[in-house]
Amino acid sequence: MPVEAAPGTVGNLTPDQEAKLREFWILLFKLFGIKTEGLEELNGDAPAPPSPTQDKKKQSKRRFTFWGKSNEEEADDSASLKSANGVSSSLASLSITDGDDKFGQTKDFQKALVDMKPEEIRTTFWNMVKQDNPDALLLRFLRARKWDVKKALIMLISTIRWRLLEVNIDDDIMRNGEHLALKQSKSSDPKEKKKGEDFLMQMRMGKSFLHGVDKHGRPICVIRVRLHRAADQSTEALDRFTVYTIESARMMLAPPVETACIIFDMTDFALANMDYHPVKFMIKCFEANYPESLGVC
Repeated sequence: MPVEAAPGTVGNLTPDQEAKLREFWILLFKLFGIKTEGLEELNGDAPAPPSPTQDKKKQSKRRFTFWGKSNEEEADDSASLKSANGVSSSLASLSITDGDDKFGQTKDFQKALVDMKPEEIRTTFWNMVKQDNPDALLLRFLRARKWDVKKALIMLISTIRWRLLEVNIDDDIMRNGEHLALKQSKSSDPKEKKKGEDFLMQMRMGKSFLHGVDKHGRPICVIRVRLHRAADQSTEALDRFTVYTIESARMMLAPPVETACIIFDMTDFALANMDYHPVKFMIKCFEANYPESLGVC
């Protein structure tokens, strides 16, 4: 049966929600170092028109350099970078109240503004989008923060920092995948070999796998808990495999479906299978970095 777009998703937005989405894009573009004058005008924040004397000054300064860029264009590039830095400084004071910030995203947001250049934020964002509708991605963060644009921005930028600087999802985990693990498993370096073997072991034993969709069209991830023992692999390999599985499930989403289904198969579960680390890591992933992605568990 056809799946209808849920409220607050692409194709089913109220005028107020559309305005929030536009506002979110404008703030994000500013952090990207992209000029937003035209967008702000569309959003109701039109800047004052330039005077005729200003126009004449601009025309008189338009001289081309050796590399083909005009002085004006070079000045614009420099101004754009300065503008992005200025926006970063002005946004650095944003925060989420302690009760809503159990994963320390405000600190991560502030670190991102210091550690990451506008180009890095922009590139990581578009790598993160992958096959998603960009609007759908932003709407996840808006819904998670109850349509508070600034809180959603903090959450998104902290996620971007996590993806690039902490786990390196797009340039390492997803790009290299199991092929890197196979190469590592044949390495003469014991540490590298263990990394590869631990990752491949998760896949080969079928501890978790993606299979089909449920009646609502959500991709199904099955986790067979009885196959897990904490001492069998490193936490690093387990975290890497968890992120790899989540990102793989994202690729199975077919609009308007935006969430996945997780089934924990508890058959023959024993205390030896209990491990708090992967549980906490999955909770943090879905709450902090993949908001509004888990439909049912």
